[in-house]
Amino acid sequence: MKKTIFLLTGLLLFAEMALSQGFYNKNRNRNFIVSVGTGTTHYYGDLARPGDNFNIKPNLDFGARYNFYRWFSAGAGLTWFMLKGDDKTDPAKEIRNLSFQSHNFELSGLMYISLLEEDRRFYMRPFANPYIYGGVGVVFYNPTAELDGERYNLKKLNTSGENYNGITVAFPVGAGVRFRINPFFNIVIDGAYRFVMSDNLDDVSSGVYPDPASFSDPIARKLSDRTWETLPPGTPTWAEQGLNFRGNPDNRDGYFIMNVKLEYYLTQIGRTSTFRKRVSGTKVKRLKPPKRRTNRHINRRRF
Repeated sequence: MKKTIFLLTGLLLFAEMALSQGFYNKNRNRNFIVSVGTGTTHYYGDLARPGDNFNIKPNLDFGARYNFYRWFSAGAGLTWFMLKGDDKTDPAKEIRNLSFQSHNFELSGLMYISLLEEDRRFYMRPFANPYIYGGVGVVFYNPTAELDGERYNLKKLNTSGENYNGITVAFPVGAGVRFRINPFFNIVIDGAYRFVMSDNLDDVSSGVYPDPASFSDPIARKLSDRTWETLPPGTPTWAEQGLNFRGNPDNRDGYFIMNVKLEYYLTQIGRTSTFRKRVSGTKVKRLKPPKRRTNRHINRRRF
């Protein structure tokens, strides 16, 4: 978090220097906004302990937004994020002993509704403007687990006994607040929960253990049922006993992302500027300023 604060501070100082040297023209309205941000990701699923709000991992977010009306804007985002879950954190599940960690990507399209009206001129927007938003995204996920110091791809090993391609759909629903820090930049605090249309983000879905004899790879067999690490030596594993406690297929996985972002008003797209109006197909005639009357003309009129 300290690195994030230093990065944002550096960007703001650079922006102030650029503004002071006149690199930007405030007289051109802007409705296309780009953003970069970072924060935390919280995992919800079969390997999460209920009520545990400290199982957090980092993320990095890049976005763009088009403000097409005073209350409404549409945008797109690309987010890299990590997820992690471990039965060892929950005494009620530690005998099952499953775990995962993944690096994921989300590509989403979003619709924003601001609670306060944006002004026609971008630099006259409110100092603080709360908003809500929702949308749809595509998630690319790849759960892994560690065994004897090595990390293995659980999807490739088919340790859950279910074939899945590592791609699913998610529906972000969230809220945030934008704070105007100068005419061109906002600081944004943003949080959204993702409703995921899959229960395999953690490689744990079906309650049924795969038959140990179905695995030709001994590594896959060990990662599929890890009760051999927690049960007394010589005790049959849960899979060997035919117990169906591997997962809960009735509850889909999900995750919550909380971010701090820096927004920059980049340019005007799609609308005629408030300050430069042009008539299509016609030339705007510029009026010449009136001639200045001198004392010589006044004296001539007197005589």
